[in-house]
Amino acid sequence: MEQIHDIDLSYRPATYWPEALTQEQLISRISGKVRQDIAREILQTEGFPGLTPFLAREELPEDEKQAWGRIHPDLMGGEYLPPLLDGEVEIAHVSLASTTSDQISIRARREDDVIIYRIVNEYEEEGFVYQPLFDRSDEPLTLGELVRLLDGSEIQGDIFSGGVIRAHWEQCIEFDPDVDAALQFVSAHSCFYPQLADYYEGVGEEWRKKHETHDEEEWD
Repeated sequence: MEQIHDIDLSYRPATYWPEALTQEQLISRISGKVRQDIAREILQTEGFPGLTPFLAREELPEDEKQAWGRIHPDLMGGEYLPPLLDGEVEIAHVSLASTTSDQISIRARREDDVIIYRIVNEYEEEGFVYQPLFDRSDEPLTLGELVRLLDGSEIQGDIFSGGVIRAHWEQCIEFDPDVDAALQFVSAHSCFYPQLADYYEGVGEEWRKKHETHDEEEWD
């Protein structure tokens, strides 16, 4: 695990189930990424009265998903994630700048005195299932432990390694050597870990330097 300047990898949220949810925690329960973004903007300008049932609904019925996707493919991002289980919350998610804006969700639920984790995506029915590095803990993860989970979990049989985020960077440059485009293709967010995005931006810069150095050595 890389130590990025000013990132507190020891940070641990007190709980994933606070008595009062923050605005971002409420928004994270909406499956669709675009609906999340629209809901966030409305909440900031109009408050809860401005939200429509369509925007606020956690899961859309199939007919509404299809109608929504016909407007533009990237509106589908997140809409086909598996539904949250009873008592389950999203602790982080990864967004891909693909045609359909695919989303990956990292989730936690309580089972007796243990917290159970899973990583889900929108293609599990096609066999693309993440095998988590570990799937339980006695207390909420530190940021460093979350990073270890993200970097150590793989889709079984995937030829690209490096975890949930780096594997997509590596996949991108396999087909296009544009490092900047690869970094822009993947973004990480969390309503429980404020520094998660900053951490991977720092890791991305280190990854960029390694690839630029490698390219320069090939030209020498």
